[in-house]
Amino acid sequence: MMLFSVFAYLAFGILCIYFIVSGVKKLNAMKHSQSLSDLYTDEKEHDEAIEKSAEFEMNYFERIRNGEQTQQFLSVGGQLACSMIRSLLFAEGIPTYTENEHANSFYSLNNLSTSAFSIKVFILVADYDRAYEIVSDFISKCERSEESEEESGESSIAETAKTTTEAIITGCFFIPMPDGSQAKPMGITILPKVKTL
Repeated sequence: MMLFSVFAYLAFGILCIYFIVSGVKKLNAMKHSQSLSDLYTDEKEHDEAIEKSAEFEMNYFERIRNGEQTQQFLSVGGQLACSMIRSLLFAEGIPTYTENEHANSFYSLNNLSTSAFSIKVFILVADYDRAYEIVSDFISKCERSEESEEESGESSIAETAKTTTEAIITGCFFIPMPDGSQAKPMGITILPKVKTL
Protein backbone atom coordinates (compact mmCIF):
# COMPACT_ATOMS: atom_id res chain seq x y z
CA MET A 1 0.00 0.00 0.00
CA MET A 2 2.83 2.38 0.81
CA LEU A 3 4.47 1.67 -2.53
CA PHE A 4 1.22 2.52 -4.29
CA SER A 5 1.03 5.87 -2.37
CA VAL A 6 4.58 6.76 -3.39
CA PHE A 7 3.83 6.01 -7.04
CA ALA A 8 0.55 7.95 -6.87
CA TYR A 9 2.27 11.03 -5.40
CA LEU A 10 5.12 10.72 -7.89
CA ALA A 11 2.68 10.45 -10.82
CA PHE A 12 0.68 13.42 -9.49
CA GLY A 13 3.90 15.49 -9.14
CA ILE A 14 5.01 14.65 -12.69
CA LEU A 15 1.55 15.49 -14.01
CA CYS A 16 1.62 18.87 -12.20
CA ILE A 17 5.06 19.67 -13.59
CA TYR A 18 3.87 18.72 -17.09
CA PHE A 19 0.85 21.03 -16.84
CA ILE A 20 2.96 23.90 -15.48
CA VAL A 21 5.59 23.55 -18.22
CA SER A 22 3.00 23.22 -21.00
CA GLY A 23 1.06 26.20 -19.58
CA VAL A 24 4.19 28.35 -19.54
CA LYS A 25 4.97 27.32 -23.12
CA LYS A 26 1.44 28.24 -24.21
CA LEU A 27 1.63 31.61 -22.45
CA ASN A 28 4.98 32.38 -24.11
CA ALA A 29 3.58 31.37 -27.51
CA MET A 30 0.56 33.64 -26.97
CA LYS A 31 2.81 36.46 -25.83
CA HIS A 32 4.99 36.22 -28.95
CA SER A 33 2.02 35.94 -31.30
CA GLN A 34 0.36 39.12 -29.98
CA SER A 35 0.94 42.32 -31.89
CA LEU A 36 3.10 44.97 -30.29
CA SER A 37 1.49 47.62 -28.14
CA ASP A 38 0.36 50.76 -29.91
CA LEU A 39 2.65 53.00 -27.89
CA TYR A 40 3.52 54.86 -31.06
CA THR A 41 0.69 55.06 -33.52
CA ASP A 42 2.86 56.60 -36.16
CA GLU A 43 6.31 55.14 -36.78
CA LYS A 44 7.46 58.27 -38.61
CA GLU A 45 6.44 60.42 -35.63
CA HIS A 46 8.41 58.12 -33.30
CA ASP A 47 11.53 58.33 -35.48
CA GLU A 48 11.28 62.13 -35.59
CA ALA A 49 11.00 62.27 -31.78
CA ILE A 50 14.15 60.13 -31.41
CA GLU A 51 16.04 62.36 -33.86
CA LYS A 52 14.94 65.50 -32.00
CA SER A 53 16.09 64.11 -28.66
CA ALA A 54 19.50 63.19 -30.12
CA GLU A 55 19.83 66.67 -31.65
CA PHE A 56 18.78 68.22 -28.36
CA GLU A 57 21.46 66.33 -26.40
CA MET A 58 24.06 67.34 -28.98
CA ASN A 59 23.01 70.96 -28.41
CA TYR A 60 24.41 70.64 -24.86
CA PHE A 61 27.87 69.67 -26.15
CA GLU A 62 27.78 72.22 -28.97
CA ARG A 63 27.12 75.03 -26.52
CA ILE A 64 30.01 73.83 -24.34
CA ARG A 65 32.32 73.81 -27.39
CA ASN A 66 31.22 77.38 -28.04
CA GLY A 67 32.50 78.41 -24.62
CA GLU A 68 29.48 78.11 -22.32
CA GLN A 69 30.16 76.87 -18.82
CA THR A 70 28.59 73.66 -17.49
CA GLN A 71 27.93 72.46 -13.96
CA GLN A 72 26.41 69.61 -12.03
CA PHE A 73 22.89 70.75 -11.23
CA LEU A 74 21.32 67.75 -9.49
CA SER A 75 22.13 64.55 -7.73
CA VAL A 76 19.12 62.25 -8.12
CA GLY A 77 18.52 59.03 -6.20
CA GLY A 78 16.36 57.23 -8.78
CA GLN A 79 16.07 56.77 -12.52
CA LEU A 80 12.33 57.48 -12.61
CA ALA A 81 12.68 60.90 -10.96
CA CYS A 82 15.68 61.66 -13.19
CA SER A 83 13.72 60.82 -16.34
CA MET A 84 10.78 62.97 -15.28
CA ILE A 85 13.03 65.94 -14.48
CA ARG A 86 14.95 65.61 -17.74
CA SER A 87 11.66 65.50 -19.65
CA LEU A 88 10.48 68.69 -17.96
CA LEU A 89 13.77 70.42 -18.77
CA PHE A 90 13.66 69.10 -22.34
CA ALA A 91 10.16 70.56 -22.76
CA GLU A 92 11.51 73.97 -21.71
CA GLY A 93 14.48 73.79 -24.10
CA ILE A 94 17.11 73.23 -21.39
CA PRO A 95 19.66 70.64 -22.56
CA THR A 96 20.98 68.18 -19.99
CA TYR A 97 23.61 65.49 -19.67
CA THR A 98 23.68 62.68 -17.11
CA GLU A 99 26.25 60.39 -15.52
CA ASN A 100 25.43 57.08 -13.81
CA GLU A 101 21.90 57.02 -15.24
CA HIS A 102 22.24 53.45 -16.46
CA ALA A 103 25.12 52.28 -14.24
CA ASN A 104 22.73 50.49 -11.89
CA SER A 105 21.72 48.04 -14.62
CA PHE A 106 25.25 46.60 -14.43
CA TYR A 107 24.52 45.64 -10.84
CA SER A 108 21.04 44.25 -11.61
CA LEU A 109 19.35 47.10 -9.78
CA ASN A 110 16.52 47.61 -12.23
CA ASN A 111 14.28 49.33 -9.73
CA LEU A 112 13.39 52.72 -11.24
CA SER A 113 12.71 54.44 -7.93
CA THR A 114 16.03 53.75 -6.21
CA SER A 115 19.62 53.53 -7.39
CA ALA A 116 22.89 52.32 -5.94
CA PHE A 117 24.68 55.29 -7.46
CA SER A 118 23.31 58.78 -7.46
CA ILE A 119 22.60 60.07 -10.94
CA LYS A 120 24.38 63.32 -11.77
CA VAL A 121 22.46 65.76 -13.96
CA PHE A 122 24.49 68.48 -15.68
CA ILE A 123 23.18 71.67 -17.25
CA LEU A 124 24.68 74.86 -18.63
CA VAL A 125 25.17 77.61 -16.06
CA ALA A 126 23.19 80.04 -18.23
CA ASP A 127 20.11 77.79 -17.81
CA TYR A 128 20.45 77.39 -14.03
CA ASP A 129 17.80 79.87 -12.85
CA ARG A 130 15.06 78.55 -15.14
CA ALA A 131 16.01 74.92 -14.41
CA TYR A 132 15.89 75.65 -10.68
CA GLU A 133 12.33 77.01 -11.01
CA ILE A 134 11.19 73.95 -12.98
CA VAL A 135 12.71 71.43 -10.57
CA SER A 136 11.47 73.30 -7.50
CA ASP A 137 7.94 73.34 -8.94
CA PHE A 138 8.17 69.61 -9.72
CA ILE A 139 9.35 68.82 -6.19
CA SER A 140 6.66 70.95 -4.55
CA LYS A 141 3.96 69.17 -6.59
CA CYS A 142 5.37 65.79 -5.53
CA GLU A 143 5.40 66.89 -1.88
CA ARG A 144 1.78 68.05 -2.12
CA SER A 145 0.68 64.72 -3.61
CA GLU A 146 2.54 62.85 -0.84
CA GLU A 147 0.86 65.01 1.81
CA SER A 148 -2.60 64.36 0.35
CA GLU A 149 -1.90 60.60 0.35
CA GLU A 150 -0.77 60.78 3.98
CA GLU A 151 -3.91 62.71 4.94
CA SER A 152 -6.10 60.11 3.27
CA GLY A 153 -4.25 57.37 5.19
CA GLU A 154 -2.98 55.54 2.12
CA SER A 155 0.46 53.92 2.29
CA SER A 156 2.71 55.51 -0.26
CA ILE A 157 5.17 53.72 -2.53
CA ALA A 158 6.85 57.07 -3.05
CA GLU A 159 7.46 57.34 0.70
CA THR A 160 9.11 53.92 0.74
CA ALA A 161 11.20 54.83 -2.30
CA LYS A 162 12.18 58.11 -0.67
CA THR A 163 13.24 56.42 2.56
CA THR A 164 15.17 53.73 0.69
CA THR A 165 16.88 56.24 -1.54
CA GLU A 166 17.92 58.42 1.37
CA ALA A 167 19.23 55.36 3.21
CA ILE A 168 21.22 54.26 0.20
CA ILE A 169 22.67 57.68 -0.51
CA THR A 170 23.49 58.63 3.08
CA GLY A 171 24.17 55.19 4.53
CA CYS A 172 26.12 53.38 1.84
CA PHE A 173 27.68 56.06 -0.29
CA PHE A 174 29.04 59.14 1.40
CA ILE A 175 28.77 61.69 -1.37
CA PRO A 176 30.24 65.05 -0.39
CA MET A 177 27.98 67.84 -1.60
CA PRO A 178 29.11 71.46 -1.88
CA ASP A 179 27.96 74.08 0.60
CA GLY A 180 24.55 75.48 -0.29
CA SER A 181 23.21 72.14 -1.61
CA GLN A 182 19.54 71.52 -0.89
CA ALA A 183 18.39 67.97 -0.09
CA LYS A 184 14.86 67.41 -1.41
CA PRO A 185 12.45 64.44 -1.49
CA MET A 186 12.97 61.44 -3.81
CA GLY A 187 16.72 61.55 -3.24
CA ILE A 188 17.06 64.83 -5.17
CA THR A 189 19.79 67.24 -4.19
CA ILE A 190 19.98 70.60 -5.92
CA LEU A 191 23.51 71.93 -6.11
CA PRO A 192 24.19 75.67 -5.91
CA LYS A 193 24.88 77.72 -8.99
CA VAL A 194 28.59 77.99 -9.75
CA LYS A 195 30.15 81.37 -10.29
CA THR A 196 30.77 82.09 -13.95
CA LEU A 197 34.31 82.67 -15.07
